[in-house]
Amino acid sequence: MTHRSRPRVHLLTGGPNWEQRQAPAKSVPFSRRQREARKPLLRLMEDLREAVERGDWASARAARSAAWGEVNRLADNLTTEERKQLWQYKRRIVAGEVRDRARRAGRG
Repeated sequence: MTHRSRPRVHLLTGGPNWEQRQAPAKSVPFSRRQREARKPLLRLMEDLREAVERGDWASARAARSAAWGEVNRLADNLTTEERKQLWQYKRRIVAGEVRDRARRAGRG
């Protein structure tokens, strides 16, 4: 028998997930100028978080849109985590809107 006839082994349990297996990015602290440039974005992200926690989907969408505008103004390497968070917030907003619509349709 050759090595080709052997079944391939797929280990499905017991290991780290995909994000943990990736090599960690070397975190370089932001410079003072970069921190200053990120302040408006961080304020908008905080507003977005509060709107999502309240369930105010209209203001959450507006805050998310404003945050994307601020992200687009900054360099990509300054906004990696914020971009990920914005996509997660999008999923939460859509799910919340669907849940509220279904709740209203059930009552109405």
